[in-house]
Amino acid sequence: MNAQKEILQDSHVLIQDGRIASVGLAQASQADQVIDCQGKIIIPGLVSAHSHLTGLLQRGLWDENSFESWSEKSTATEKSFHASPEDIYNLHCGACVEFIRHGATTVLNMFTVPSHVPLELIDASCRALRDSGIRGILALSVKDQSPDNPAIGLDSIHAESWSARAKDAAACVSGFGPRVTFMLAPSAPQRCSDNLLIRCKELAEELGVGVHTHLAETKSHARVARSLYGQPIVKHLEKIGFLGPHLSVAHSIWLDEEEIDILSRYRVNVVHNPSSNMKLGSGAAGVKKMLDRGITVGLGADSVNAGTVYSIFEQMKLSVLLPRAVWQSEDWISPDDAFGMGCLGGARAMLLGDEIGSIEEGKKADLVVLKLSTSLLPANNLTAQLALCEGGESIETVFVDGEPILLNGRFTKIDEDAVLEALSSFTPRIAAIVNAS
Repeated sequence: MNAQKEILQDSHVLIQDGRIASVGLAQASQADQVIDCQGKIIIPGLVSAHSHLTGLLQRGLWDENSFESWSEKSTATEKSFHASPEDIYNLHCGACVEFIRHGATTVLNMFTVPSHVPLELIDASCRALRDSGIRGILALSVKDQSPDNPAIGLDSIHAESWSARAKDAAACVSGFGPRVTFMLAPSAPQRCSDNLLIRCKELAEELGVGVHTHLAETKSHARVARSLYGQPIVKHLEKIGFLGPHLSVAHSIWLDEEEIDILSRYRVNVVHNPSSNMKLGSGAAGVKKMLDRGITVGLGADSVNAGTVYSIFEQMKLSVLLPRAVWQSEDWISPDDAFGMGCLGGARAMLLGDEIGSIEEGKKADLVVLKLSTSLLPANNLTAQLALCEGGESIETVFVDGEPILLNGRFTKIDEDAVLEALSSFTPRIAAIVNAS
């Protein structure tokens, strides 16, 4: 994923102080420790630029025939569960374990916390990110209206009082070290008043963080937004001054050509989530059009109760295959495109492109080592095979900041068996809620 998109053979990666000191030829005598990767593959750590870790709670539930029905049931179930801080910790640890096993080193967690709940839930999520060793972004989600689904009840929110709580949340997150960072995440433009959207942007500028939101997830959302604003949603966001390179938008399916041009002009970043788009019947995003206009596109695993698994390999594969099932070849993307979106595209969408996403000198040593399993053999076209054939079964070792968090298939920082036991304990509680509803 360097500027030349090279595949380097028989090369070394020298790590020093958590960063890549050199790439190419090196002498073993230069290192205090040598990890033999002969006959193996080293790739940049993958990035999930849009995820909901709490969704693990409802894996396998609500195979509904509309987004609105799914959203109503999913929201009601999460509220009825009354997750404690320790519940959130265990759920988010479980999600991180799954991500790491699939080669992700950076994950954005779009996290909705009830307005009346203190910081314990945010603290619990950050503990899970820190304890797993993954690079995590806690994106605090908020909304103050619901025109696209009136059945969902809302907490009363005042933009200024919420801003004070958001600052407290940012301060809480900052206490977990440099691997865990903060973003603001208005749920979706149509779910937030213009006042709240602008306050989010202003607060993000004040805190020096990015903004993340859902955009045009479904056809009905685009229709509701047009009815609400009297014009396409992206044009309205341009009008109120919300757009800019600080912003990343998930989904972005139901956009017209002019809206895509506007996103390009303001250097807005897009996060493609093909598995959840397919599972919820939301549609297919025009990713090729976005790439052709120079838009940065990353990938997201979204939530496993809206998609499939916490895997960016899965998103790579589906991002290649989905457009081929619905459009002509001029709107297809290549496996090379998909692999780039899973690495450097996601890093740039998270405003981390100068730090991660490629194996280059000076960048953080977020790396994944894969053995040559059957999915990668014969090694005819490694990039294509990684994007289309790999599911995570080849992953041996995962580094974040040059530190192995998965080493030869075993977690070094977190007790995987304890995480699995905790997740298993949720089954009867969830069953009782589902049966009662």
